[in-house]
Amino acid sequence: MYIYIGKQQIEEIHLGEGVLYPGFIDTHSHCSIYSNLLDKVYCAPSCGNIPSILQKLKEKADNTPEGEWVIGYSYDDTGIPEARHLNKHDLNAVSTRHPVLVSHISSHMGYANDLALQKFSFDARTKIPGGEVVVDSQGQTTGFLLETAYFKCLSYLPAATPEQQKENLKKAVYEYNKNGFTTIQDGGLGFGTDARLITQSYIQLYKENRLNARMYLQYVPEAFEKLLPYGLWNFGNDYITFGGLKYFTDGSIQGFTGALSQDYHSRPGYKGNLLYPQEEIDAMIEKYHCMNVQIAVHTNGDAASEAVISAFEKALKKNPRTDLRHMLVHAQMVSDSQLERMKACGIIPTFFVKHVEVWGDRHAKIFLGPERMSRLDPCGSAAKIGLPFALHVDTPVLPVTALESMHTAVNRTSSSGIVYGENQRISIKQALEAYTVNAALCCAGEKNRGRLKPGYYADFVLLDKDLEEIPSADIKNAQVLKTICGGNIVYEKN
Repeated sequence: MYIYIGKQQIEEIHLGEGVLYPGFIDTHSHCSIYSNLLDKVYCAPSCGNIPSILQKLKEKADNTPEGEWVIGYSYDDTGIPEARHLNKHDLNAVSTRHPVLVSHISSHMGYANDLALQKFSFDARTKIPGGEVVVDSQGQTTGFLLETAYFKCLSYLPAATPEQQKENLKKAVYEYNKNGFTTIQDGGLGFGTDARLITQSYIQLYKENRLNARMYLQYVPEAFEKLLPYGLWNFGNDYITFGGLKYFTDGSIQGFTGALSQDYHSRPGYKGNLLYPQEEIDAMIEKYHCMNVQIAVHTNGDAASEAVISAFEKALKKNPRTDLRHMLVHAQMVSDSQLERMKACGIIPTFFVKHVEVWGDRHAKIFLGPERMSRLDPCGSAAKIGLPFALHVDTPVLPVTALESMHTAVNRTSSSGIVYGENQRISIKQALEAYTVNAALCCAGEKNRGRLKPGYYADFVLLDKDLEEIPSADIKNAQVLKTICGGNIVYEKN
């Protein structure tokens, strides 16, 4: 039993059996993008092979009015038997009467049929800075779209109506509640979504008393610029906070678009590239840092992390504040020396550690090689130097979860059973902190969430097991029994 004391009332909640923890805090995902994918075609490796994925897309096309979009997501070329990307010929076979777009699991590339390419006005001559409309040896489009070319095409997709968007967000937030989350960072409004519509939808849900998690909103530069005249950053209420800037500097390691300092394991002579020149990265970070705006920067490869850490070091000379809670999102390949410099700058990493389980074997064989793979997402190194860090799974890249992410951070076992980087393992207590007290830092919430403490929000998750008392191999099997946000039960297991 727990007594929740509100301003006007005392409410008694009977918890029953279980172990109570602070509500989990998501430090990086794309809740709004995920919300609009819930009725789309899931194309992950669990579907089987390319023919089975194309069949699912065709079934969707057959039940979609002619001319309307058919959209798939989570396609992973290295996780299926054919081990190849889709092309426009595959998707033309799905339909020539519907524009078809499928996103890669990395969310940094996608695939389009001919009709979709026409909708985007993309042809073999199209040039997009920071991205690519891929052409074949004959100079013809393949339907493969990389980085900013893929991001740009998302703006052509039909937007949900305001009412649809609210309902989509409500359903998505429930999925987070079901996994124990009470705070969600929506990382990068304006990236594949209408930032104004999403913001309005969150506000309307709040006003209707239907927003069952606390939202911390981050905006891509184009969308954030529209907020500047209003000074909305670090502003909000208990349920909606206008956070800071979300900025991208490289792509995805498993898409060969992450920027590395050394060659990709299976591509000698190729390291990937930064999306922008160093001078542009420096200018972006200096501008917002000097405005005292929190900046969350996407970096996967160590070269991208180096570019960003260097930019922050330069910016700090002009505005020596280390308390803005800047974040490196993913930061998968940071070295020990880079972690020390991040600590000096006040930069918090949030690691996508589930890469070790899902892509670990492929990273070792294809992308990075065994040595670099062994220190991917170096939670152990961060813990050793006392650098606070968080964890995330970048939904919709992977399904919503905290427990499976903690499991991977503690065990570092790949899907085939190989342990990568035993010295990077952390304790379950440290993994819990990465989703609670440390995660609270990332949304400037350390004074009101992340702990079981009087005066803090009544945000809790009730688990069926004491995670510190069970074998580490069983962490992912723990069950969420109840999630409570603001003293209200927002999820209860049947």
